[in-house]
Amino acid sequence: MGCAKVNNGSLTGRANIAYQFTDSVLGYASFARGAKSGGINMSGLPLDNQNLPALGTAVVRPEQNTNYEVGLKTRLFDRRLIFNIDAFYTRVTDFQSNVTDTRAAAALRTYLANIPRVTVKGFEADANAFITRDFSLRASVAYADGKYASYPAGPCPIEAIGNATTACNLSGVGLPGLPKWSVALGGDYAVPVAPLDGSLFLHADSISKTRQFGDPTGSRYTVIQGYTNVNASIGFRAAQGWELAVFARNLFDKNYIQNVTIQAGNSGLILATPSDPRVIGVTFRARQ
Repeated sequence: MGCAKVNNGSLTGRANIAYQFTDSVLGYASFARGAKSGGINMSGLPLDNQNLPALGTAVVRPEQNTNYEVGLKTRLFDRRLIFNIDAFYTRVTDFQSNVTDTRAAAALRTYLANIPRVTVKGFEADANAFITRDFSLRASVAYADGKYASYPAGPCPIEAIGNATTACNLSGVGLPGLPKWSVALGGDYAVPVAPLDGSLFLHADSISKTRQFGDPTGSRYTVIQGYTNVNASIGFRAAQGWELAVFARNLFDKNYIQNVTIQAGNSGLILATPSDPRVIGVTFRARQ
């Protein structure tokens, strides 16, 4: 009878270099190497062809990641415009993730396992514009191309599960929960009201995401479609320190899916968490 054991170590660290091109523009580059310790699955192991626990899955190997990043940080037009942008590339070997075994037709079983190699590359940019003392706008955009760079024997999507023992090549499939594009917009506007010793204010923000996989297998039945959610508020802010506002979350009552999970047991049941409905309320704040 064998035993499972883990004994590992890893060298980690980070190196940065920066250069001040002008008083308003800073460039930088960084390299980082990180690690996550391995472990042992104490229960819930998948079954082999003899309907016995697959002891080869008992050990979870340590995860190692390498990240490269370059970017610019700027303060322009007398700091009325703040603009930052960066590009990154991340490679993870032996990526630790909860995996649902699909080789046993009797039941699906989820356990912690290693994915040979995962990569994520993309860029991020954000800007804050102070148009006037009482009017400001902000925006951010992120692009992330994350995929299984190497996953030749992964679990099959639910639509490909049959009675035969099988595994699927998921190399090139996108990572779950990671939309390729995310865009955030926002703005604040205030109008001084001298007779009331305060100001009326208006706030609005939105977040938009493109489609993403809700399940690690990339099943077409767990794709979460893209959506845009808008929030807003309007109110009065007094110079004495109190504030009264009416707010709306999910202003346009958008219906979307937040996450998707496939139930264990090979039942074919897929569950999803819907969006919160539009909520309108009133807040009162006071400070000394």
